[in-house]
Amino acid sequence: MNEVLRILDRVLRKRGYTIKKHSEYNLLPLKDFSKLDSQKKAYDAFNSPEKFNQSNLGELTICLRTCINEKRAKGARNELTGVDLEDHLLRCIKSLIQSVQYAHENKCKVRLTIFDDRSEKRVIEKIKILCEKSTFDWNIRTTEKSGQGQSLYQNFEYSKEREGLYYFCEDDYLHAKSAVLEMINFYKKVHSQTGEHMLLYPQEHEIVFGQFNYPSYILYSDTRRWRTISHATHTFFIHSDVVREYWEYFENTKYVGVKEKRHLGSEKKTTDRLFNHILGFSPIPAIAVHLQTKHCLPPFFDWKRLWDSIGQ
Repeated sequence: MNEVLRILDRVLRKRGYTIKKHSEYNLLPLKDFSKLDSQKKAYDAFNSPEKFNQSNLGELTICLRTCINEKRAKGARNELTGVDLEDHLLRCIKSLIQSVQYAHENKCKVRLTIFDDRSEKRVIEKIKILCEKSTFDWNIRTTEKSGQGQSLYQNFEYSKEREGLYYFCEDDYLHAKSAVLEMINFYKKVHSQTGEHMLLYPQEHEIVFGQFNYPSYILYSDTRRWRTISHATHTFFIHSDVVREYWEYFENTKYVGVKEKRHLGSEKKTTDRLFNHILGFSPIPAIAVHLQTKHCLPPFFDWKRLWDSIGQ
């Protein structure tokens, strides 16, 4: 920042503003429209009568990563819900199971695979009880190695060896009942009209409302709007073909949570690079929320009402 901007920044700070450098999109007149080419292709083709040959999307496999043990949860309470972290996470997991069941009841081929990183035995039993009330296929497997990055890497590697749609999810996302079904339907509709694979993130990323206010295309589905995005966390809906083709963007996710190398595993260094090649969308309003801290929440979303609707 040059000296003139520094002085201006000091003046503006007194009024509650600050000057920040934008390295990507902004809402000023856009000089390089090529950055939006992939987004425009989706927008133009969405309601086109032309149909591409749809590849075999296969069934949807949901990879849920769980870790609920004394080291993580003992004495901890979530700042949003105010309940013990164990109860908080179990209700989030319950919301996903209910959403999967709803998709299954609506004739979707879907299964749930839980990658558990050494949760307490009593917690595993509680998760099993939740799953046993459902009628879809499910299984629980212990991760080969312990650690946030290791479980993340393993669920990506698992999809790389298989065919079909995948939804990678963490245990602190609260899902609407229709979330899984809506992601399946929207993905299939866009794919049928563009012939392209994409990445769906179930809520708008908090960075959209802060550092990068970039322009987006807005599409309509039968239930809500979807905006094109260039940022997401490691929770997203995608096809295994993308994981295989761009595996280099997934390999360093094993460094998530590793103090010395965690920067290598960040979304910016890994899966956000996918947006250079494929479409990205998030729903408005959200169909799931990252119920971790206040700054993770999308604006204007009544997560408390959703939380209460899940029940104990």
